[in-house]
Amino acid sequence: MLAVPLSEVGRRGRLNLIFSWRRGRTVIRDAYCEVPFKITRLHDAHPAKIAHLILMQSTAGLFGGDTTECTIHVEEGARILITQQSATKAHPSGGRRATQTNRIRVEAGGELHIYYDPLIPFCGARVCQTTSIDVAPGASLCFWEGLMAGRVGRGETWQFDEFSSETSLRVNGRQLYLDRFRSRPREDPPEKQWMMGNARYLGTGLCFDQRASAFAERLHQLLPDAGVGIDTPAPGLAVARIVAVHGPEFHRYRSIFASLLNSIAIG
Repeated sequence: MLAVPLSEVGRRGRLNLIFSWRRGRTVIRDAYCEVPFKITRLHDAHPAKIAHLILMQSTAGLFGGDTTECTIHVEEGARILITQQSATKAHPSGGRRATQTNRIRVEAGGELHIYYDPLIPFCGARVCQTTSIDVAPGASLCFWEGLMAGRVGRGETWQFDEFSSETSLRVNGRQLYLDRFRSRPREDPPEKQWMMGNARYLGTGLCFDQRASAFAERLHQLLPDAGVGIDTPAPGLAVARIVAVHGPEFHRYRSIFASLLNSIAIG
């Protein structure tokens, strides 16, 4: 019996992943995957390195009415790096909203590095995105998400209908971070000076780790003049918000962010 009706295959899908530490290495203890999700096998899963898994989509992207849910659970001792094969594209929605939900849980002694590629909302797209992160004291989390103004290379900027986003992080049920916004470019153009200005890329990075303060200080040193805001709103939590005009600039910021966190984790 199909878990998803045939007519909904590719339009309504779930991904559940549980990572454990078994016999001296990180393993996938449990995996459930529906279209459009697809995952690779673990790479570099031996004890000396963080295991690496790549998330993929087997469809062209998000369309109006699509609903996707991704749940990631990292157990004690597991160390995992998760990246995406490519950016997620949100197509014209025909007035209907596409919804994607991410739920992340990291236990004490677990370590997760997860770097999402930017979401690209096409002209006429409507997207609602929610990311809920729960970490335990003693866990380590490095997280990145991003948004593009549209198909920038085609000159299509801020022409989507609506994009709403909510990202939260809780420790033992206590909320330490909440970022919530909604953009409707036709009603409130983001090009205003105190919004995005001439920037076309937006990124947010979170570091929950006992070395978060050192990370924030080092990031300030590496990006002194960039369009980057860095803060430590709570003990053990560093937050970075960046804006960039061009793609290479955006990806350079993300690369610096990820390389720094990875070096902290491995070192």
